[in-house]
Amino acid sequence: MWSFKSSRAPESTESLLRHNTVRRSRSDHGRRDHASALLILLLGTLLIPTRGEAQISPLLLELRGGVWIPTADLVGAQGFEGEASADVSFGVHFMLRSGLISYVAGFSEHRFGCTQVQCGEAVDFVSTAWDLGVRLNLRQAGIVPWVSLGATAALFDARVETGNDVAREGSDRGWGFEVGAGVLVPLRGPFLVNPGVRYGRSDADFAARGTLETRYIIADVGLVLAF
Repeated sequence: MWSFKSSRAPESTESLLRHNTVRRSRSDHGRRDHASALLILLLGTLLIPTRGEAQISPLLLELRGGVWIPTADLVGAQGFEGEASADVSFGVHFMLRSGLISYVAGFSEHRFGCTQVQCGEAVDFVSTAWDLGVRLNLRQAGIVPWVSLGATAALFDARVETGNDVAREGSDRGWGFEVGAGVLVPLRGPFLVNPGVRYGRSDADFAARGTLETRYIIADVGLVLAF
């Protein structure tokens, strides 16, 4: 009797464990299926316009504000070479939409600095640039993700601390580019919000110092008015 009962108990326990393992595996698989279905539904909602979504006006005015963040040290201009600090960025742009393409034109101003310890001279920079570019919109209505490519023509104003005074040095017009991505989100009425991020490079020549090279990321948000 004791030998017969002891041989059946492990088999019953092992069978129960196998049953629970299979049940948990099926449950986990079912949850993964539900999560995948929800993800596909969310992507479809973002990328496929519905009947009730109004087309966005073809002419837009955008005010952008955010932060300019260096991705590499400043190089090329004697006395201005070193680690730059992040600072504010803002811009005003007009956008003209034609199908999935938007043409963008306007100007931007970026501020950044470099301390005497970092660069040899304490200097604050203001970069004012004319911007021209295109955006590829992934939708024509509703929430619109986009990617962009643009060119910039910038002038740099350097304010250098010299003892108790501040000397100003201006650059020749420099050239650069930006690539970016973001999403245009309709709000109430004619207003939209347009968060995005851009990577760029801009170089400008200072006559007595050489060509200043900058590499940066801009993370900002635009408030958009549709006409």
